[in-house]
Amino acid sequence: MKIRTAARVVLLNAAGEVFLLHARDLHDDSRRWWLTCGGGAEMGETPQQTAARELAEETGLVCEPAELLGPLATRRAVIEFTERTLHQDEVFFGLVSEDEFDLADAVWTEVEKRSIVGGRWWSQDELRRTTATVYPSRLTELMDLVRSGTAPAVPLVLD
Repeated sequence: MKIRTAARVVLLNAAGEVFLLHARDLHDDSRRWWLTCGGGAEMGETPQQTAARELAEETGLVCEPAELLGPLATRRAVIEFTERTLHQDEVFFGLVSEDEFDLADAVWTEVEKRSIVGGRWWSQDELRRTTATVYPSRLTELMDLVRSGTAPAVPLVLD
């Protein structure tokens, strides 16, 4: 079994809302979910470099890897997507940004262009009330860490 390495960013705005991408399964449009920005590591990248690159690719927001808070958490994800199973080790970082942006799909892969259907800011209250599928678990806890500017001494382990 091949395990992909990935990094994700819990991106907050000045109001403390988190930005999430809305994605769908290309083979089953009824399967939709919300997730943090991020993606797979390229050869030789550190997790922070991956997170910063993916954030820029998906949102156009540019930050230095050292500006990212964390790591906040890790997760072993098993993702059913496009009729295959992907095993992924994820590391989560945080960033607060007051910069506005539009989704920056110019460098997205064809799969990303077809599977990402939008994005929006979510408050913690909205996340607690939603019936939508949202990844990762404990996202509101990660939002609290980012808002406080404090990473845990040992990254949280998420489901």
